[in-house]
Amino acid sequence: MKNDFFCIPVHTLSGELIAIDLTYRPQPVSQDGAGLVPVLPYERFLNQLLIIEESGDYFRQQGLLCSVAIDFQLARAVTESSFIQQILSQLPFVRLKLSEDFPNLHDGMNNPLLRTLIEQLNILWLDDLGAGDANLNALQSNMFEAVKLDRQFYLDNVDKPYFTVLINHIREYTNRVIVGGVAGDGQLERLRHSKIWGVQGYFSPSVTLQTLGPADDRRCQNQ
Repeated sequence: MKNDFFCIPVHTLSGELIAIDLTYRPQPVSQDGAGLVPVLPYERFLNQLLIIEESGDYFRQQGLLCSVAIDFQLARAVTESSFIQQILSQLPFVRLKLSEDFPNLHDGMNNPLLRTLIEQLNILWLDDLGAGDANLNALQSNMFEAVKLDRQFYLDNVDKPYFTVLINHIREYTNRVIVGGVAGDGQLERLRHSKIWGVQGYFSPSVTLQTLGPADDRRCQNQ
């Protein structure tokens, strides 16, 4: 199952590796379906955490964060499974990433599931901000350590005169704003003015887990 995950590096605007987004990517299935073994989301998520645990020394030594996306059902699993909670307690560099379409995200701390995640000391990131599925209440809840802009939202607005004002407004609630899809040095300079924390895809593409090893930062910077 390791082949089903790949890393999307997050770099500072100067190119320093600061985080890795460990994402699930289903492998192509042969036409006859040979070798296809259905995997439940819970099992896949658990395997994902165990894989991260195997590379724990790397994250600690390099001072990197690792984000993992969860949906409503996986969020419930995190709050209800003492086994998962135990694993996460040993991985302080892991960040649980919620998408804008998470049910009742706009309720913030009034959402019992979100409140429980926070009370269990899970550190949350918000993904896809600007996709249109949630209003600013979710951001204003101050629950999120980092926020990643929806890629299309970013591309549609980066060259607009109000882009910096928009980012400054977001940074009132989190200093860590991540963007993907940066196209060219001109946009990178605009992001410097907006004090963006991290970018994805500009300095290096996504890489497979097989490139992760005990060597050095190159394992997450080269395909």
